[in-house]
Amino acid sequence: MNKKYGFHVCHLTSVHPRNDSRIFHKMCKSLASKDVKITLVVADGKGNETVDNVEIIDIGAPAGRLKRITQTTTQIFNKAKELNADVFHLHDPELLLIAKKLKKLNKKVIFDSHEDTVNTILVSPYLKSPVSNIISILYENFERYTCKKIDGVIGATPHIEKYFKKFAKQTENINNYPILSDKKLEQISWDQKQNEVCYVGSIDDTRGIKDLMNSLELTKSQARLNLAGMYSSLTLEKEIKEHKDYHLINDFGYVNSEEVENIYNRSLVGVVTLHPIPTFLVSLPIKMFEYMVAGIPFIASDFPYWRSLLKGNECCIFVDPQKPKEIADAIDYFMLNKETAKQMGEVGRKLVFENFSWESQSEKLLTFYQKVLSN
Repeated sequence: MNKKYGFHVCHLTSVHPRNDSRIFHKMCKSLASKDVKITLVVADGKGNETVDNVEIIDIGAPAGRLKRITQTTTQIFNKAKELNADVFHLHDPELLLIAKKLKKLNKKVIFDSHEDTVNTILVSPYLKSPVSNIISILYENFERYTCKKIDGVIGATPHIEKYFKKFAKQTENINNYPILSDKKLEQISWDQKQNEVCYVGSIDDTRGIKDLMNSLELTKSQARLNLAGMYSSLTLEKEIKEHKDYHLINDFGYVNSEEVENIYNRSLVGVVTLHPIPTFLVSLPIKMFEYMVAGIPFIASDFPYWRSLLKGNECCIFVDPQKPKEIADAIDYFMLNKETAKQMGEVGRKLVFENFSWESQSEKLLTFYQKVLSN
């Protein structure tokens, strides 16, 4: 154990940026404020620094996906060995390649499954069936074998944790809920609201961008779309920017958290119309909770799990995400009924403060580390 701190946790990622919402802003910062030493090893080429008591160590940006999986994982293992932490927290599936080597150093190792990777591979835009089927099966076997050997697995949703519970030594469900400690449950001002809807997050066909674009021409309220995030491919970006209704979009690109807040302040409604693929049907999209924190209602995919999650709280309109007319009708409803939209936004804001705070998850994470260390 570390002498100055209760214990030392080292987060490892070869894929995520150093300011990743789940890894840095939530997991690292919340525990660095307690009696835990936190180190974050990244691979982005931006150098070393210490931010909010989190020591960030950069091993350099990889030159391509293949070198990231091969060379970068080895570099991360060498750095991890040098750091000699008590717990190593792995955030990317490819880092399972070094999990057993870390165990041989007599270290505690846990894997954080941010998504249902086995099913995500099946819908990857980079792979086509049957290649995706074969890779998915190979990865599933590798993941199961490795996760049986390490000390624990964290799932980002109840569904993911339930899957790992079947074979992992111990598991915990740590949901990606918003940080609320610096916010108060008070009425949100609607003075800045425009006739605008917003979508903030990864921009991809499976996340409904094309259907959302096609819904704009069907609206009667002449609503504009505030779009913020990274396109999943240059091909998709070109297609969207050549869409005949692109002039109805305020395309902000990738923005920081302050700019996201500004977008929420001017938008009257949020959109989270993910397509019904297996990994999304049981997901907990952070944007849904962010809309609720911002006090705006939202238009959501009509998934049974999402309905059960929000049951009894009228804070959104559910639609078929692949039917632009349904999305357009929902947009028009909110634009033409602003007082109702405001009331629904308040219902969502109350709900998120009562049930979906990161602070509750932070306590679960600390307890899970302690449990892993005691075994």
